[in-house]
Amino acid sequence: MLHVGKQRTDRMTAHRYQKMATVVNLELDDHQDKSSRYELLAWLNNLLQTKFTNMEEICSGACFCQLIDWLFPGSIDMNKVKFQCQEKADFRHNYSLLQTGFRKMGVTKNIPVEELVTGKFKPNFAFLKWFRKFFQANMTGQVYNPLEARNGQEIAHAQPNFQSPQRSKSPTNLSMSGKGKEDTDSDVDVPEKKSITFDPQWQETFKWIKPSTLGDIYAYCTICDLNITVFNSGLLDLKHHQQCRKHKMQELKASRKGNQVKDFTCSELMLRFIQTHCLRTHTEKVSQRTARHVLGLQYPKDISAAAKKVSYCIYLYGHVALDKESEEENYSCVVLLGFFDEKAAKHRIRILDIFQRVDSDDAIVESLKDILKRFELPVRNMAAFYVDDQDEMSGKVSLELKNLNPNAVALGGLYSLADSACNAGVKAFSDKVQQLIVNVYEHCSTCCTKNDHLKGLFAGVCGLDGSVHSLSQNSKTFCILIKKVLEMWTDLISYFTSCSENDDKAKHICSQLEDPKLRISFMFLDHALGPLKTFNDRLERREGFARADLVQILREASGLLRSYASSFLHPQAVVHFLKEQDLAILENPKLHLPSNELSFGGNAVEKFLSEREAELTDFLKTFQDGCIAFYKALTACIAEGLPLSDGILRSMSQLLSPEGRLKVTSKGVVELGEQFGLVINPEVSAQLRDEFLEYQLIEEGNGEDNGENGHAEGQPVCFPSPSLEHHWSSVLKTTAKTSVFRQLVLSLLALPCPPLEAEKVFAQAVENGDIGQLDDHLANSESDSLKEVDSTNDDSSSEVSSTKATPVRNGRKKKTLTMDINKNGDQVFTEDDVVWTKEDSIRGIYGWESSLRQKPQARTVFQAGSATWAKPQSLQLDKKEEATKNDGGQAVSSITTPSPKPGKRAQMYQDGKGFKVGELVWGKVKGFSWWPGLVVAWKTKTSPQYLRRVEWFGDGMFSEIYTERLMPFAEFAKCFCNNSYASLPTYKDAIYQVLELAGERCSRTFTASGNKQEIKAMLDWAFGGFQPTGPEGFAPPGTCASSVNQKAESSDSSVSEYQPPAKRKYVHRGRPSTTQEYTREQMVDQVSVKGKNIEDFCLSCGTPDTEIFHPLFEGSLCLKCKENFTETLYRYDEDGYQSYCTICCAGLEVILCGNASCCRCYCKDCLNMLVGPGTFDKLKDVDPWSCYICLPPNKYGVLKLRPDWSVRVQEFFANNSAFEFEPHRVYPSIPAQQRRPIKVLSLFDGIATGYLVLKDLGFKLERYIASEICEDSIAVGMVKHEGKIEYVNDVRTITRKHLAEWGPFDLLIGGSPCNDLSMVNPARKGLFEGTGRLFFEYYRMLTMMRPKEDDDRPFFWLFENVVAMSAHDKADICRFLECNPILIDAVKVSPAHRARYFWGNLPGMNRPLSVSLNDKVELQDCLEVGRVAQFNKVRTITTKSNSIKQGKMGPLPVTMNGKEDYLWCTEMERIFGFPKHYTDVNNMSRGQRQKVLGRSWSVPVIRHLFAPLKDYFACES
Repeated sequence: MLHVGKQRTDRMTAHRYQKMATVVNLELDDHQDKSSRYELLAWLNNLLQTKFTNMEEICSGACFCQLIDWLFPGSIDMNKVKFQCQEKADFRHNYSLLQTGFRKMGVTKNIPVEELVTGKFKPNFAFLKWFRKFFQANMTGQVYNPLEARNGQEIAHAQPNFQSPQRSKSPTNLSMSGKGKEDTDSDVDVPEKKSITFDPQWQETFKWIKPSTLGDIYAYCTICDLNITVFNSGLLDLKHHQQCRKHKMQELKASRKGNQVKDFTCSELMLRFIQTHCLRTHTEKVSQRTARHVLGLQYPKDISAAAKKVSYCIYLYGHVALDKESEEENYSCVVLLGFFDEKAAKHRIRILDIFQRVDSDDAIVESLKDILKRFELPVRNMAAFYVDDQDEMSGKVSLELKNLNPNAVALGGLYSLADSACNAGVKAFSDKVQQLIVNVYEHCSTCCTKNDHLKGLFAGVCGLDGSVHSLSQNSKTFCILIKKVLEMWTDLISYFTSCSENDDKAKHICSQLEDPKLRISFMFLDHALGPLKTFNDRLERREGFARADLVQILREASGLLRSYASSFLHPQAVVHFLKEQDLAILENPKLHLPSNELSFGGNAVEKFLSEREAELTDFLKTFQDGCIAFYKALTACIAEGLPLSDGILRSMSQLLSPEGRLKVTSKGVVELGEQFGLVINPEVSAQLRDEFLEYQLIEEGNGEDNGENGHAEGQPVCFPSPSLEHHWSSVLKTTAKTSVFRQLVLSLLALPCPPLEAEKVFAQAVENGDIGQLDDHLANSESDSLKEVDSTNDDSSSEVSSTKATPVRNGRKKKTLTMDINKNGDQVFTEDDVVWTKEDSIRGIYGWESSLRQKPQARTVFQAGSATWAKPQSLQLDKKEEATKNDGGQAVSSITTPSPKPGKRAQMYQDGKGFKVGELVWGKVKGFSWWPGLVVAWKTKTSPQYLRRVEWFGDGMFSEIYTERLMPFAEFAKCFCNNSYASLPTYKDAIYQVLELAGERCSRTFTASGNKQEIKAMLDWAFGGFQPTGPEGFAPPGTCASSVNQKAESSDSSVSEYQPPAKRKYVHRGRPSTTQEYTREQMVDQVSVKGKNIEDFCLSCGTPDTEIFHPLFEGSLCLKCKENFTETLYRYDEDGYQSYCTICCAGLEVILCGNASCCRCYCKDCLNMLVGPGTFDKLKDVDPWSCYICLPPNKYGVLKLRPDWSVRVQEFFANNSAFEFEPHRVYPSIPAQQRRPIKVLSLFDGIATGYLVLKDLGFKLERYIASEICEDSIAVGMVKHEGKIEYVNDVRTITRKHLAEWGPFDLLIGGSPCNDLSMVNPARKGLFEGTGRLFFEYYRMLTMMRPKEDDDRPFFWLFENVVAMSAHDKADICRFLECNPILIDAVKVSPAHRARYFWGNLPGMNRPLSVSLNDKVELQDCLEVGRVAQFNKVRTITTKSNSIKQGKMGPLPVTMNGKEDYLWCTEMERIFGFPKHYTDVNNMSRGQRQKVLGRSWSVPVIRHLFAPLKDYFACES
């Protein structure tokens, strides 16, 4: 009888075998199938390329295993199938694999194993007949190569010599050919023993055999020089010989000998180089054999082959000594080649060649060209080169190399940039600083002194030669000396004053030290060289993998130029300079900052100037000019020294970093392609853009073929996040060889990165050779290799014993399954990028196609009742008592699973990515909408970075998922899916369960459980922002070790058949956090006293667990403070000032800036902690007080304004809605004293919502011109705003001449009519007909009003329309406006739903929509006295009167005197955010007032969007 497959629900994720087996029933049409054994065997032979002649020969089961692998690739591990078996035990092994494959596919066909292995005709005939039917039912055109799948092995014809005891064996006839016995239909199994002779076809499988001279019953092994008898078992005899130890040893030696390049001889120079730099501990003279192992056994063929396939980098070290003597002839030039090896997931450097050092740069270049030609290295693949800067001729050589390939990048200058820039800046500033240091150095070198301070001045500082001009060539040394001299200034004066009066040099030094002009120069240099010192430290610091260091270096290099340009240029000039890198901008004094805004050294310099004001008055102008000259020279040197532009460097850094893939734009990637010479025409540019967007949007991990989460083969399975190299290795394995994006990534990965010291690079090159395979290590390596081979071929090995190679079949990669044993002894599997443990049913992380949503194992879940969950138990509840708490029949399942081991400590997450244990989250799984879940503790001792273990509501399954695929549960309106809620019962259950838990945590109660009113109340509560507590109310309670242990144990149990999970699993309240945090007082102490960098701390709370930079002041923000900062920085009160502190976005008591147009405020805590104790009380007496953004950028305590804050704050709130298009232009914030009133053009103005919001925010309006044709709307605007709005009627009448007369405008706003766009309208005409065409009037205005590239005037625009439009209309609007929309639903800040798309370039458009104190978010708050709301939220209010009803036949939202009633006009005005009676003009009826309101914008939403403009335009004082 045939068994059916398992049934699946629609919610089941696609299994990695792509589909379940199709059910067939052989008995229904068995009478119609008259196939004979000959037809069946011919069908089988044709499919598998076999030569079966008898039905009994298929009884080994190997052919069935291969057929099932054909239908469902990966369902059976083909490496474990025994194709040459002749024993019953091996037959059973094959059928066991087949049965496992059946189970995976949901087929419960009962395989009659014991009948099949006997070799009898009838059972094998019946099973093959069924299998053919099964195969035909499930065959859908899969491409398959049977020989390749079984690695060229033949499927041996089974010869089951299982005779009955009564029969005797027939005499052996050695002359018979072993082709199998005669065909018979008899069920009696009495085969004759036949001899087997040599078959030439065996040589296709075993390349090492050939016919023997001793006869045809032998085969000759060419490796072992041995004749093998084959008359007994044929292929089985050969297989046994192949697995013997002697054959393996001989085969290993032969393969190593064959890998060597014959007739290769190293030059004498190469031998000397290897002796000196590669094998320093090698005392004997290096032999040719040793040198060959150092260079690689396949050198140079393997290097040439790699360079032809991938991009490479040339390294040239031109001054390498070959021995200790320093004669010129003992120096040589060493050439190396670097490239990215995607299989090993690492950057490899290999020794290429060496030649004699000469003094001619032309000769060096010619030698280099000869090497490239001799090694057949294609110049077009040379992505970069590095020439050692110790070589004096490096500049000329680099220029010649650039001529060979103009697209090659020379990064050598990047790593010496700090030294050259420091030298240029100091030379332009003054040489008196260097002269003083040299004088002190010479004094210390020539005089004996007992002064410990003076001895310590030059301690640890090397490389000084007493030359004034060479002192600043080493930026690190120079910065150290500047700092030390400043710290010891007073001691130095005392020392040199006490020196002998006859010592003229000491007197001269003393006079220099007493000169305040020189001291202030030291103070300025100590301040100004800070960014260079930081960059230099970055070059020397190693943080993990080299490619990750390269990302940081590129990022900081791109910021270095901006930092120094911002020190003395206007923000607009900085933007121009970064874009054009025109050095003339630096020389234009009109573009320099005024002297009162320049930073000459922070508070220390300002204080010193005030103390010595009388002495330095005349010097001040000279000092300022010197500072400007320093900044100009240093900035120009950096601009010339950077190998690429600021934008290109930033794009390289963002593209290389997996976390930055959504930050880089397609335009930036195309520019990178042009830089490397990959984009040669528009077609290639379009291809690269498409491939990059596919990489951006693709689910990470899809199609990856290594099973170790991005790690290279051979590495153990581990849980930390993949390195940058492993990430790109996984991506490259899934891209086509002809991909332009692949070539670009390989070019970036080929770039040289520190360490680049010669000896360290040579050491890397030696490691990448075959030095480990020298003969003195041969025995150990052979033993290890044999152990590996033995374990691979051991028939009794476990199914998860080792990682198998991934075969490629016709371009389709087969997925791998690997296993490792973690520290706790648990089996940990990795299937592609899905990590799972044996006791869990995992939904998966990314690599979702490999995860199976299947019914998990049963576990015991205890419920207090059928509709409510049990309350959390007390903290002292014993685990054993908890495990037995099922008295009274409350247990849902009687099947229990073993508890985890006692004392097993679950792991908290400390990677700074948020999502703590117990937190409610949304998670994204491929094939599902966002699904609610609960973060649970990691079960092993080491918690991975960027991964969280999540239990899903609704089905209780677990996933290990990356944090980038999680969102806070507070994003309910964004993540909730109406379609899933309506069609998937499990999703509906999940929503109910998570809201019930959230309500319990918030102490929110609902009506009787289970009815529709309760669910509706829950959803209204969630969509309304979880008021009154907000998302903070359901935050996870505090945790400690015991609660984590308790939680981990409850989470380890498998899921029961009944949902939801028991409440006892959630973390208990009241537990203190075990994570040590800094307070802000401790942070200030660490920075001011212990000298730590303030950028390492959160400026708002003091924690060192930072997430991002603080956009205004030096310092950082943690994840929590970043979210708070993003929400509240642009929130303003009715007085026009910020609602919260500029620094921390919190604070109860604040002081306001007295500067006109500045709306900043600062809280008491920030001022007293960061600036100094008592600052707040002192400033209260200052009137007017200018805030720290309006004051010059000095240092106040530990608080210091960023020089480039006006650009940083816009980058922080960057509107990324254009990530598929060219990014929006970023306008730096304008200083308060330079802001001017705003000019606005409003198209389709309606009832002047834009004007109302701008006035509420306090903007000074120079002119507000509105286009509107509705008389009622014009009447509202004219009356309510006292005629200050200029109306121009139809937008189609506006011309370019009008715009020139009225403008220039600063803001363009509008939302064209949605009648013909909304899908609610069945008669809609679309974007290109009817009122839909009015969109193009807005587009026409926008095109004419956009400023030119050289115009620094900020210009902003905003376009709005309905969400319910067709996809192609939306795509067309996006195409014209060149950006994607932001979806904002007013329900978050008002009592009514009003989802709208907003396109535009306003800063911070995509920041979270937050509720202000004045927003009315519930319907009851908007109603008049005596009226009662039936709902907290109402449907979208349109121009139609029936939109007030809550559904076509639904109730009205308000009751009065016990009767349902419509919303009054004043109530609708409040719902939209307008003042009461705002539309009560011109005796308009209720219907007219609803119409003008239904076409308007929601005031709180527009206020949210317009608020960031206060950084650009003047406001009322």
